[in-house]
Amino acid sequence: MKRTVWMGALLYALGLFSPAPLFAARPLLTEDTETVEKGSFEMELGFDFLREDNRDKYYLSSMQLKYGLLEKMEISSTIGYLWSDVHEGGHLDGWTDLFACLKYRLWEEGETHPAFALKPLLKLPTQTWREGTESRRADYALGAVFDKSFGEVTLFLDIFYYWIGDPGETDVLNTGMAAEYKLPEGWSAVGEVRYWDNFNTDRKDDPLFLNFGMKKEVSRVVFDAAANVGLNNAAPNYGFSVGVTIPFK
Repeated sequence: MKRTVWMGALLYALGLFSPAPLFAARPLLTEDTETVEKGSFEMELGFDFLREDNRDKYYLSSMQLKYGLLEKMEISSTIGYLWSDVHEGGHLDGWTDLFACLKYRLWEEGETHPAFALKPLLKLPTQTWREGTESRRADYALGAVFDKSFGEVTLFLDIFYYWIGDPGETDVLNTGMAAEYKLPEGWSAVGEVRYWDNFNTDRKDDPLFLNFGMKKEVSRVVFDAAANVGLNNAAPNYGFSVGVTIPFK
């Protein structure tokens, strides 16, 4: 049960990634309110590794493409390919579900209030890595996103609620807080805490984890790396993430 819950959390989180040049997302998972410039594209490539205390290992490559539809609105799609080395179950591999998202920034930040955006999300059941064991129904989500800058530090908060299509599963709440500190020469330090609530407290299978990392901008291309540590038994022991974000028109 623990493995299924965590991998579901990870794959859903992929749908919430956004490009690093704009905010504290890659290499982390927390959203921000910024959108891609109208008429422009951004492509994000990532690789993630996770290890659980039972020695199960997961390797996940992902790609996200975003397009600036309007001045404050973007659309995006995300898909990944998963390899796993399950200690007592052999190997699993295959495509993840496909995530389609829209993000709209309702207002900018002011002196006394944060910026605010809404992000609806649709998960299409395209996965093949656990054929026959996962839901073949679409899931839906709606997220509220806030961010506020204080000099070189920017704080981020998001809250996403997922309506799960499988009648045998409960809905899910996913939330996180993050911070980014801008350093000289294009460097930034980022960190976050995220929580995944399955609304079934008797199982105690709600992952809580910490991510922290760095990113570096080189001629508008952003390279990133981060490590993550589980803060309870429902989360993996540790993992890492590396990636690159490439803007183009």
